[in-house]
Amino acid sequence: MKYRTIGSDPATQRSVSVLSLGAMLMGSRTDEETSFAILDRYVSAGGTFIDTSGNYAFWVNGTQGGESEELLGRWRRSRGISDSDEVVIATKVGARPLAPSFSFDGPMDGLSAKAIRESASRSMARLGVSRLDLMYAHIEDPAVPLEETVVGFAELVAFG
Repeated sequence: MKYRTIGSDPATQRSVSVLSLGAMLMGSRTDEETSFAILDRYVSAGGTFIDTSGNYAFWVNGTQGGESEELLGRWRRSRGISDSDEVVIATKVGARPLAPSFSFDGPMDGLSAKAIRESASRSMARLGVSRLDLMYAHIEDPAVPLEETVVGFAELVAFG
């Protein structure tokens, strides 16, 4: 497995596998037993970087999303993986429907500072962590000034 360093601050930068495992359908179309087996195999092969989102997979069963993060939280707890272990989970904000939905056509949380804070809080609860390894924007939000989005992410960084 090859690795790459992400982040520029020596206090927070992390070495992650260049091959990231996408967890989009884990907890929805991919059942828990199969998902856990995939995650275990990935980690045993040296994988250290898992991608998810707070909206995965609202379109499968008409929820607001979060199934993938919830499954990753259960897997981490069942394997004794803590916040500071080598597995880095990247999640995303934006594109989460504001009400249960089966499509991308309805209103969604955007990238306002408030939406970013609330999404981070929900993601930490679902993942069962006290801080997020990495969170980034899933979509653009032309309705919110870019400055507000940047401030929202900067606030998360400032709070650790």
